[in-house]
Amino acid sequence: MSATRVRFAPSPTGYLHLGGARTALFNWLLARGAGGKYVLRIEDTDRERSTDEFLQAILEDHRWLGLVWDEGPEVGGDAGPYFQSERTGTYGPLLEKMLEEGKAYRCYCSPEELEERRSAAAEGGREWRYDRRCLSLGDDERAALEAEGRPSVIRFRVPDGKTRFDDMVLGPVEVDHAELDDLVLARSDGSPTYNFVVVVDDLSMGVTHVVRGSDHTSNTPKQILIAKALGGTPPTFGHLPLVLGPDKQVLSKRRGALAVGEYRRQGYLPEAVVNYIALLGWSYDGESEFFALDELIERFDLSRVSGKAAAFDPEKLLWMNAQWLKRLPVPERTDRMLPFLRRAGLVGEQLSDEERARLEAIVELVDDRAKTLADIVEQAGYFLSDDIEYEEKAVNKVLTKPGVITIIDGLYTRLTEVQGFEPGAIEGLIRSFAEEQELGVGKVVQPIRVAVTGGTASPGMFETLSLLGRETVLERLTRARKIATERQGADS
Repeated sequence: MSATRVRFAPSPTGYLHLGGARTALFNWLLARGAGGKYVLRIEDTDRERSTDEFLQAILEDHRWLGLVWDEGPEVGGDAGPYFQSERTGTYGPLLEKMLEEGKAYRCYCSPEELEERRSAAAEGGREWRYDRRCLSLGDDERAALEAEGRPSVIRFRVPDGKTRFDDMVLGPVEVDHAELDDLVLARSDGSPTYNFVVVVDDLSMGVTHVVRGSDHTSNTPKQILIAKALGGTPPTFGHLPLVLGPDKQVLSKRRGALAVGEYRRQGYLPEAVVNYIALLGWSYDGESEFFALDELIERFDLSRVSGKAAAFDPEKLLWMNAQWLKRLPVPERTDRMLPFLRRAGLVGEQLSDEERARLEAIVELVDDRAKTLADIVEQAGYFLSDDIEYEEKAVNKVLTKPGVITIIDGLYTRLTEVQGFEPGAIEGLIRSFAEEQELGVGKVVQPIRVAVTGGTASPGMFETLSLLGRETVLERLTRARKIATERQGADS
């Protein structure tokens, strides 16, 4: 098994989405578990739609997920080049060899002629396959067509018989060759087709296992036959169940699936994304849910992949991300949140030891509320900025109530006088004040919460006030009192 070589071959015509990332992950895990090689090959022959932006995004997404490739772009390797556009010189001679050996033949049927025969078959209720009209052409007939300037494609001559292969996911698969068409290997302009180049590339790169989506299952018997016709040993195949989106349609970049990079920008953790996509169709024991990448390497087995379509649930991914976020030690969680805070202008590039310690305390305080790294911007905004926004709903619900100005004034005085500004001292002061006013603690805390945070929800109030600091709290109480006075005056 040490000779195991797998490949992931994305096309840089779009961003990598979660379905593609899962295929990459399963290939990577198969290689790592077997001590083999993970090859990243770029199928960039669609020059009009392939861009460097998409290529760089694919590479960056791999790095972010932790799927380091052993051979491929920026790494190299003995089986290169790893861009399909740089391998075009290898296909022509092999096509000519297949023609010489009678394993392929030229077809001069025009698209119009093919469509006419296809339509006639459909009208008669028959399934149409290419009728091999050009297979029996004599040398003189071919010469005449060539002299006429008739363009031709190269078709594969499917042999008689059946192809059977043991799929690593689906189990035994058998296909009668009578069901297969003599597929086109090269177009009339000489450019080879997908089913030919992928076989040539897999053979020349020594790929031993191909793990891909089940939408490719119909291609597999054709590719096995082409590999054998070229004198090679086909790889072992495994076809993964498709991933369906919330709309029950196949998850794909063409159907608006979010790119992996978008989850990174939204503050998802790579650990959570890898963990979640590993569970799309695979299960270790039917119960365990949390797996780090090294644990997946140890436990992953394609035999535990279901043959049924997997359902992508964005809410489950968000929940899993929140769980992974809580698992991070506070210093590491802070490090990962810093880029989001800096982009929002809430912290500078350099932090003093005091600023860093305060930021870690804030991160720890909002622990149960943040579901993504980006949530820290909203959750910590009122700690790090003096420019807070008061929610209109919160103002109307809390600051317009009778007696709220008395509460703000009373606490303002006590918070000015309290010795120290630690959570314990603040809690004692607020509870004492509430008792004096014959109010529940919540009746006292809520106007203070709106005053200092701008909203009706926050972490623990006593810890929040302590982290904000006496000066900031008093300034915000003054501002809230002004708002309450103006609103209540207007109401009267």
